[in-house]
Amino acid sequence: ESLNMKDLEWVCELKYDGLSISLLYEEGLLVRASTRGNGVVGDDVTSNIKTIPSIPLHLQGNDFPQEFEIRGEVVYPHKAFEEFNKKRIENGEEPFANCRNAASGSLKLQDPKEVAKRKLDCYLYFLIGDSIKEKKHYDRLRQAKRWGFKIAPYMAIATNINEIMDFINYWDKQRDNLPFDIDGIVIKLNDTNYWNTLGATAKSPRWATAFKFKAEQAKSK
Repeated sequence: ESLNMKDLEWVCELKYDGLSISLLYEEGLLVRASTRGNGVVGDDVTSNIKTIPSIPLHLQGNDFPQEFEIRGEVVYPHKAFEEFNKKRIENGEEPFANCRNAASGSLKLQDPKEVAKRKLDCYLYFLIGDSIKEKKHYDRLRQAKRWGFKIAPYMAIATNINEIMDFINYWDKQRDNLPFDIDGIVIKLNDTNYWNTLGATAKSPRWATAFKFKAEQAKSK
């Protein structure tokens, strides 16, 4: 309503159930990784993040900005999580309850070598920087992929609410087939020129929203 336009595009993406991470690059090198924390202050986890193979320490190509930030989510793949829990049980230790808590706890460890053993993964979904040339969010992610970042293929451009709902309904049914946990869908306006126009509330941007799936339920004894 604020934009008063009909021809808008949205990018629909998976909402990863992991730990949010922010990566800072300078001249193509990873210089700092931090958790979201309380939204203002997070933990410096650079040493641990460097043990995740899907996070590039050196970017590919030469068309990246001198300095920029990219955000994403550290996830614990189901297969690696099950293998690690099996080892914990064999060692007489309590298994982790779920992938999200295990991913979060792993990044708080003091020993990067121990973090490396847990085989974490990371998907990036938000590129930030005044010198980013691409103005469409979807194009920015494609550019980030060329630089070496792991960008999930599970996203689509939508032009109306029906296409958005089709994406939501599809992944609500298919999420169990993914190699990691998700808890919803994130929808963002594709044109970043509108982001400043719309601004944000105290809690969230007006150019993006999240659709949360209902919690999965099961019977227990």
